[in-house]
Amino acid sequence: MKKLFFIFSTILFLAVTFILSSCNSTKENDMKLPNGIWRATLQQQEGAVLPFNFDVNYSNNNDENDTIPTFTLINGEEKILLDNVTQTGNTFTIPMHIFEGEIVAEWNTTTQKLTGKWNRRSFTNASSLDFSAVPNTKTRFEANQTVKFDLSGKWETYFLSQGDSSAALGVFEKIETADVKGNIKGTFLTTTGDYRYLFGSVSDDSLYLSCFDGSHAFLFVAKAEDENTLKGKFWSGKGQPVDFISTRNPNFTLPKADTLTYLKEGYETIAFEFPNLDGKLISLDNPKYDGKVRIVQLLGSWCPNCMDETNFLTELYSTYNPKGLEIIGLAYEQTEDFEDAKVRLERMKKRLNVEYEILFAGRADKQFAVQTLPMLNHVMSFPTTIFIDKTGKVRKIHTGFSGKGTGEYYDNYVEATTNFVEKLLSE
Repeated sequence: MKKLFFIFSTILFLAVTFILSSCNSTKENDMKLPNGIWRATLQQQEGAVLPFNFDVNYSNNNDENDTIPTFTLINGEEKILLDNVTQTGNTFTIPMHIFEGEIVAEWNTTTQKLTGKWNRRSFTNASSLDFSAVPNTKTRFEANQTVKFDLSGKWETYFLSQGDSSAALGVFEKIETADVKGNIKGTFLTTTGDYRYLFGSVSDDSLYLSCFDGSHAFLFVAKAEDENTLKGKFWSGKGQPVDFISTRNPNFTLPKADTLTYLKEGYETIAFEFPNLDGKLISLDNPKYDGKVRIVQLLGSWCPNCMDETNFLTELYSTYNPKGLEIIGLAYEQTEDFEDAKVRLERMKKRLNVEYEILFAGRADKQFAVQTLPMLNHVMSFPTTIFIDKTGKVRKIHTGFSGKGTGEYYDNYVEATTNFVEKLLSE
């Protein structure tokens, strides 16, 4: 009898323990974040705070029970969906789109705050920054409504680092509504690309701009000495700040992107042989490319400017491939391992709906890249785009890419490139 009582008591104890454990687990897994716009911050060098916004949504996922949220990064007009979120208790892991990194943060129901780290993995320069976020806050920068100067327009800019300077073109546009004054958007164009979608505020005589896209963490803070001069600092990721000075100049231009990279003397064509994502070696001698107009894109899945160009080339390919256009992407990745690179590139192709061939060309290093393409004078930027006619001759090489965040510069590039491709196809 005692033995039966002991067995019954043990079974009852285990059952109650299981039920209580299940209830607690369910309670933890049912923990939800508030829907809507959040304000997040990253802690950078010298006490700088980079703010950005994201949207939390529980009805925008493949989860039938709406228990796992999606996050959407917001940089002005740009929206980047982060939909592979996982949750363990009150800890959320948020992968960064196609990029190597994630935010890992814990939700505190008492303080109503997410706190944790943004971890960015890189072949040569991995980093981690403190992250925090609060819900129901659309404001990016805490700014007053007083705007001393209209900073819209074009600005000749120089970034000053270790006794050297690099030129850029700042392009800003104010955004005002009846309720809000001082919002501003824009970007900086350089010879190798642009700083993508910057968004922020003008408060009194100060300019604040930021961008966080999962790979880049950019913060610009400047003071207007007068209506034509800006002096400030620029933070990128975990790096030390860089001074910059901008002067209003509507006529300032950068060197033409089609003149910076070119074939060495004696060359008219390019040649390469790299594996595709199935491991098959592919070259321009492949019969698939005979008599076709070809675009060779040097890119990396880690590169937001490359993502912008890939979006454009994907549309171009869809329109003109039936008419004889082929595109081959040469991916220089932040890994030397083929299988690792394959995972990253397949993820990129799926996310960006890329239908053209992507080859793994090796590690993400400009000096290494030019060794694989020794007919080029250099590889100055990812992306770099090579246009080849039906006879196999290189007709143009474009360095860098100006994405949609550059406004008219993007529109002009799209028009010029489309016209050039049509010309090559008609020859």
